[in-house]
Amino acid sequence: MSEHEYSVVGHSRSKIGMYIAFFAGTIAGALTVGAGLILTLARDAGYQSLPEFVLWPVTGAAVFGIMFLLFDRFGWRWWGIRSVVGIPDVSGTWSLDGVSYGQDHQPKWQWSGQVEITQKYEKIFVCLRTAQSGSHSISAALVPEGRRYRLIYSYRNQPKPGEPELQAHIGHCELLFEPGLQSAEGSYFNGGGRFTYGTMNLKRGVPDAA
Repeated sequence: MSEHEYSVVGHSRSKIGMYIAFFAGTIAGALTVGAGLILTLARDAGYQSLPEFVLWPVTGAAVFGIMFLLFDRFGWRWWGIRSVVGIPDVSGTWSLDGVSYGQDHQPKWQWSGQVEITQKYEKIFVCLRTAQSGSHSISAALVPEGRRYRLIYSYRNQPKPGEPELQAHIGHCELLFEPGLQSAEGSYFNGGGRFTYGTMNLKRGVPDAA
């Protein structure tokens, strides 16, 4: 189980990469010029000359790598940047109440659990845990719907030991997050071993800082 890529409808990651590359090149150039000026002044002052290879790390590629790593993990979350990027931060721990329906379309179980969403700019991971089983996402997409966002993902579910009535299965889930990103409602359906569907209501707990 690990984080995986996710798509965002209407968002161009290549354009964001172009912007980061532009700023990385500008910063790298400024650092190189500044370091060269310091070395020149040091030579003129009679200090021992430093080899030029000390400037090798100050390249556009190195600066881009550092900037993108920081942006992927932290920068895209910052309010001013997130409003420009247009990707909602749905990471964190969410409490969950759900209702499952059988093939006769009648409610069969009421259940509760916890959803943990780990989200970066490029990758996401959704993990749902209940007293009987756990599931994790294998693919996902975010779709803007006005001021709301819909998270669509497929998952694999594995029952805990001692649950003979449950079987491992795959499924599909959709969660519609309200504008404040403090609550969401959704639906799911299962297949490949367990043919049920249901509804869910989520409330945000602690946002994820990673």
